[in-house]
Amino acid sequence: MYKAIFKITVLSTLFLATACSSNLDSNSTAGSADLAVSQPAGETMMDSKQFVSDRSIIKNSSLTIRVKNIEKSVNQAQDLVAQFEGRIDDLSQYKNPGSDEALSANLTIRVPSTSLDNALSAFKELGDVESSSISATDVTMQKVDLDARIAALNTSIERFKELISTSTNTTDLIAAETALAERQAELDSLIAQQKYLLDQIDMSVIYISLLPNDSFNAIKPIGFISGIEKGFVALLNAAANLTSIFGYFIPWIVTILVIYLIIKSISRLRKR
Repeated sequence: MYKAIFKITVLSTLFLATACSSNLDSNSTAGSADLAVSQPAGETMMDSKQFVSDRSIIKNSSLTIRVKNIEKSVNQAQDLVAQFEGRIDDLSQYKNPGSDEALSANLTIRVPSTSLDNALSAFKELGDVESSSISATDVTMQKVDLDARIAALNTSIERFKELISTSTNTTDLIAAETALAERQAELDSLIAQQKYLLDQIDMSVIYISLLPNDSFNAIKPIGFISGIEKGFVALLNAAANLTSIFGYFIPWIVTILVIYLIIKSISRLRKR
């Protein structure tokens, strides 16, 4: 009887040990499966982050600044452009009539996109900022599309070059050369577009408008005597213009008068 109980106990222990072992194996397998499933998700997240970091952005900004001295501020702006390794695409100044004093100035500046924030902060130190704005345009897909089209055209051009080098038929050779020329022209156009787009991405634009602190002081009085002189000059200019107009109409008046006299003479002859 004791032997039978002992055998049952041993069998029960073995059964429980086997069951526990199976559960452990299944749990470890499930954990491995979960790890295997989670790993691609991690890689996807990394790819997504990389895509976000590779975005191509065009940034434009504008500043309107009130300054004490326009010309001095223009010189300071030029120094800042050189400091940030940028360039000036356009510079225009408006001066007071009758003097060399600048009333306002407009600058179109390009600075590296990575230095845009620092450059804006530096330009704002030129005077009192009246207004400022910044805009960003995502051109990632446009850049990707250009890169893909350029790569495809390069591949096509290489194939046509190989075809031309091995062609023995004159008709096929001419057709291949024509197709090659078309693709080369298209490639050159796309490369020019790519270069322009990359310049827009790498170099941000800053439009700066420099104005005097007091707009009412922009146009200064010229004085009583100078006013009289300018009045006489204006009167003489008006007289000269009237003389020019009269001289313009003299040939017409003479022609009309001659025609009138001819018609009148013919009428008198008929009456006789």
